[in-house]
Amino acid sequence: MKVCSTENIITPGLIVIPENIKKNIKKMISIAGSSERLWPHVKTHKLTEIIEFQKEYGINKFKCATICEAEMLAVTGVEEILLAIQPTELNLIHFIKLKILYPKIKFSTIVDNFDSLRLMGRLSHKNNIKLSLWLDINNGMNRTGIDNLSDAITLIKNINSNKNLIFEGLHVYDGHIRNPDFKKRKKECDKAFEFVSEIINNSERIGIKVHNLITGGSPTFNIHSMRKGNYLSPGTTLLWDVGYKKLFPEMNFEIAAILVSRIISKPKKNIICLDLGHKSVASEMPLPRVIIHGLENAKHINQSEEHLIIESKRAKNYNIGDLVYATPFHICPTVSKFEYIQTISNGEISSLWKVKARNYNLKSNVFNF
Repeated sequence: MKVCSTENIITPGLIVIPENIKKNIKKMISIAGSSERLWPHVKTHKLTEIIEFQKEYGINKFKCATICEAEMLAVTGVEEILLAIQPTELNLIHFIKLKILYPKIKFSTIVDNFDSLRLMGRLSHKNNIKLSLWLDINNGMNRTGIDNLSDAITLIKNINSNKNLIFEGLHVYDGHIRNPDFKKRKKECDKAFEFVSEIINNSERIGIKVHNLITGGSPTFNIHSMRKGNYLSPGTTLLWDVGYKKLFPEMNFEIAAILVSRIISKPKKNIICLDLGHKSVASEMPLPRVIIHGLENAKHINQSEEHLIIESKRAKNYNIGDLVYATPFHICPTVSKFEYIQTISNGEISSLWKVKARNYNLKSNVFNF
């Protein structure tokens, strides 16, 4: 990807390629078998424009990680919203307010413990609503979810017996399964899924059928697509990044987001300094955090808030002020670094998209634009 006219490009910046996003949506549908089976996460992009693209292809159920993302989805007019992070009291109050404010949209969230379930039951009763809940399962990631069979069945019974709660099904996220060898990854995924099957079987033995199942994220998307009767929940697949491209080449999604940066100094021979600090790219991993186009083999020496310093024998081919393109290893936190994202069409910057759900606070971020 190259922009024809670069003089007005603000750096550091992020450019998205709408045509590649649409290709990725088509690929997601192809893997899933139908648009109705997809329940994508919005945390990667946080953009109403990408939600609208997906709606055009028949995708109307979405997952989110924050109340602000939930509100953005509600404003966009989707059919179903799953808050895929167990809400504490204040966030649950805001979530219930959204549910009341948008009665045509089906809202749901997840639960994995008795204390949170009591809170959800109490606030649902207080607001005279029925709150839809998914039991969050820990099948090896050890981040959230329940990993005890007896407690899982008791939680299902308690949800099912509460007149203000609705048992929607099971939510299973296995983001820890990232083996780059597809066969090994599938074996690990199938092994971890045995606990899910055990919960389903035991629940049905006591007369409570598990009608719905939301499985996986992007790393196990193609594996869970081989199952029957489950929803699929990829997110990074919409924009893709270097990290997942290296780990999961068989999925073959298109890179749809590129960082732009300029050379701001050449302090020594073979040394280049770019305006691409860790304020503008995900930095939770060791260097390198980006792949720089044309300087793929450069040594990444240091990165501070505003600067990225690299070493390359090709430095002599570059001048101060030159524009360079870079693909991040992790796109999700990179997007949230920017308030506006530039889009490219036919080699030209065509529009600005506001990242409306990049913050955690509420209405001021998504209304009145």
